[in-house]
Order: sequence, then structure tokens, then C-alpha cells
Amino acid sequence: MNKTLTLSLILLIAACLVQVFGVSGLTLFGVSPDIVTVFLAIISVFSGQRTGMTYGFASGLLCGMLGGNIGVGMLTRTIEGFVAGYCHIPEDSHATLTQKSRMLYLAVILASFAGNLVFSLVKNPLGQPLLYRIIVSGAIAGIMNLFISVAINRLILRKTLSE
Repeated sequence: MNKTLTLSLILLIAACLVQVFGVSGLTLFGVSPDIVTVFLAIISVFSGQRTGMTYGFASGLLCGMLGGNIGVGMLTRTIEGFVAGYCHIPEDSHATLTQKSRMLYLAVILASFAGNLVFSLVKNPLGQPLLYRIIVSGAIAGIMNLFISVAINRLILRKTLSE
């Protein structure tokens, strides 16, 4: 196994553990930030749609086994990887740092909204009206995850993106 794959798998496991045992308890209007969605967006933007879907499936399986929603989790995470993959930046791209950052942020928002949409259609744990869950919860999740992705981009990815 190459170093990039090993590091990605370790980060995937860490993201799932942090999500299930840490961040999922921090809620705002019944919505919690989603570290795994941000991770999937990053992987999808830089590695492509297929890789994003594969990591999405794996993260859905792992988070589902840890948290109890295996089927819904796998479906939601796979779709998040698929949607974020539309923002893929090829390695030979001549995109600027600002363009790469914007694509990452767009991928996070799209993946967050798509994941929340699928989850809202399949499961409604708070008994809220469907339209409310889709619009309000999707917007709150997208904004929360956008803040996380901006922080990760500024603190960690900035140097990688500029290369």
C-alpha cells in the first residue's frame, strides 16, 4: 500500500471516530457538524468521484457500525462522495489557490446538503416536517461544515493546495 492510501485510511478512521464519539453531540437545532462529510469533500475534490464514493461507502459502513445506522449511513455517505466529486480538480489543472479553495467549499456545501436531503428522506428522528428538515437542517449543516472546511483549509491544506 502506498503512503497516500495509508494516510487517507487512517484519516478516514479518525474522522469517523471523532464524528461518532465527539462531534455528534454538538447540535444546533438538531443538526451537528459533520467531519466525515468535510473529509469526503476533500478526498473527492482531489481524487475524483469514484474515490469519493468508495471512501463514502467505507465511512458510512464504519460510522454506521459505530453509531447504529449502517444502511442509511452507507447510502448517505456514498451520495455525498458522488456529489462532491463533481467539484474534482484534476492533478494537471492550472487552477489557482483561490479557485481550488472555492471548489473545495462548493463541494462541502453540496455534499452537506445532498447528505442531509437523503437522510431527511429516509429518516426523520426529530419528527419535524420534511420541508423544514430539508431546507433548514440542510442549510445549517452546510454552514457548519463550511466553517470546518475553511478552518481545515487555512490551517492544514493551504500549503498543499498552493503546490
